[in-house]
Amino acid sequence: MKRPGKPQGQYYLSHQTLDSGHGIIIGLTVTPGDVHDTAPYLEQVEAVHQRVIPPQAAAADSAYDFPLVHRELEKLGIEFFVRPQPARDRTQAEFKRDAFTYDTAKDVYICPNGNALYPNGLFWEYWAGRKDCGSCPLRGKCLSAEDKRGARKLLDRYFKPSVQRHFSRRWEPEYQEALKQRQAWCEGTFAIQKRRHNLTGVLRRGLGAAEDHCLLSAVALNLRRMIQSLN
Repeated sequence: MKRPGKPQGQYYLSHQTLDSGHGIIIGLTVTPGDVHDTAPYLEQVEAVHQRVIPPQAAAADSAYDFPLVHRELEKLGIEFFVRPQPARDRTQAEFKRDAFTYDTAKDVYICPNGNALYPNGLFWEYWAGRKDCGSCPLRGKCLSAEDKRGARKLLDRYFKPSVQRHFSRRWEPEYQEALKQRQAWCEGTFAIQKRRHNLTGVLRRGLGAAEDHCLLSAVALNLRRMIQSLN
């Protein structure tokens, strides 16, 4: 595992899905530490949907903000509350992506000078016309000196409508409350498992042994929370 803010070394990852009503762990998958968080996510949600109870909503942190996740949860009728990934605009130009306006009806982006960037139909790229950029008075702010294409390009995301529909609600109280519940239940559960239920390290080698270990930790915590909920 080699990630920002994480220790480097050989680790396993325990991916868990919790019920926000009582904090019961209803799904668990263990992977090697080099597997991305999103890899087992959709399969785990589908397993919960089929074997436990069809969830009405799901909340996750920014690691799960991937267009495919947005699309698949929407197909299942599951509301998705997720923190957006930090913007990574590496362009050297002064005008960043936020300076461009998307026209939904025409499926084009409008640049600060009022010209359109059209999709090329292959890789979800939107290109401005070379003539428009060549004569534009804002060219110095929109294209870097090293830009050899001669026209501005924007990259877009697959399943953009699903992403936009979910993020259109991100400032609503319900959306913010769901993120707070995720923070409390998910992060809090991992902390309790590490402190009280032996999740700091595995005792036997191998992925199967690691999964057994994590399942036993989850069972111990679940029994405790079930007893608390019954009382």
